[in-house]
Amino acid sequence: MLASTGEVKVRPPMSTPKISADQVQAFVYRYWRVLAEKLAGEMEKLYTYDATVFNPFSQRMEPGRVSAARKEREYFAPSTVFRAEITGPIEVSMPSDGIAVASYTFRWHAAGMAEHIVGKEFSKAVRNGRATQVLVMDFEGKLRIVHEHLSDIWQDSAQLAD
Repeated sequence: MLASTGEVKVRPPMSTPKISADQVQAFVYRYWRVLAEKLAGEMEKLYTYDATVFNPFSQRMEPGRVSAARKEREYFAPSTVFRAEITGPIEVSMPSDGIAVASYTFRWHAAGMAEHIVGKEFSKAVRNGRATQVLVMDFEGKLRIVHEHLSDIWQDSAQLAD
């Protein structure tokens, strides 16, 4: 049994690294570069283990790692050409030192995607997208997405008729 001396040792609180707006903007550009340059294995590293994602073509939320794997499967094929553009300013808000929110507009187009089941190629596009990405600083000092919401507000006239 340990003897008590009455002295209590208190660890200093762990400080949360402060995130800068420049870091957030650089992260957003890196996110889209990973997709455009098809950097295999890098998409998953952009998300926390428990991240959640709403994608423009999904009806429901999915785990970040599932979203990353799906993006790599769909867009990283050799025949696929992926082009993206951030179309407005990246607005950054920081509700606390270790959390940042990036909001911006974008568009992208993926052509030459292969549908193996029917043996066809097809394209996908987000023409007027909005992104909100909630970022945290991990223990290694790297920004990661904890929540992402990507949407497309562009609608075909056929969609409007429904």
